[in-house]
Amino acid sequence: MPVLRASGLTFSFSGGPLLEDLSFELRSGDFMCVLGPNGSGKSTLLRLLTGYIKPAGGSVRLGGEEVYALKPGRLARLAAYVASETATPYDFSVREMVLLGRTARAGFWRGYSADDGAAADLALEETGIARLAGRSVNTLSTGERQLAFIAQALAQEAKVLLLDEPTSHLDLKYKSEVMALLRRLAGKGLAVAAVLHEPALAALGCNKALVLKGAGQYAFGPAAVMLQPSNLAEAYGLPPDSPLLPK
Repeated sequence: MPVLRASGLTFSFSGGPLLEDLSFELRSGDFMCVLGPNGSGKSTLLRLLTGYIKPAGGSVRLGGEEVYALKPGRLARLAAYVASETATPYDFSVREMVLLGRTARAGFWRGYSADDGAAADLALEETGIARLAGRSVNTLSTGERQLAFIAQALAQEAKVLLLDEPTSHLDLKYKSEVMALLRRLAGKGLAVAAVLHEPALAALGCNKALVLKGAGQYAFGPAAVMLQPSNLAEAYGLPPDSPLLPK
């Protein structure tokens, strides 16, 4: 059974349809990249998938359950979300920040349990930043900080991981590390969907691709097919032989 299924999603702004009758599904082990030009609805789609906003039509089901009917605690057990812009107003240590990923399970007024601590420590190991556990999150490099927020999401122990531009503002080393990490997580049975601005990165492990073309148009299918230069050129308004497209 799919762990995430979007059926007939439609969402519009005043200027016209942004997403129209959009459908796709993810199963455990899938790693889907979401591609498309600016303004095509990539970030809006992730907000729809998490129930943060509601569509004009269609539905989203997580683990067979309608996302818009889920209580926050149940939703946190099914899907974790990493935003494109992250902020830490307090001077948390990295481990303290990762533990915040357990809040939906622990509640605001109960102390963290041994299980919560174990989940946070495992997430730090999974992301390769256990050595940074005692560091202030505000002293991290941009790449280290991104890994810390992914660790926070992993600590939720959800079935689906949704990431909005997880490689933005990173150098080539950290772009590669983040993509390798997401590929490993999918290999362990997590369903992963990541919005990417660089189509070439999608070739680093994605097995499915959703290409948003604007005005409600989209294409979804195996990454090997969707990442063909001819498909991407149409979406981005580039010539098929552009060096910016994967070969």
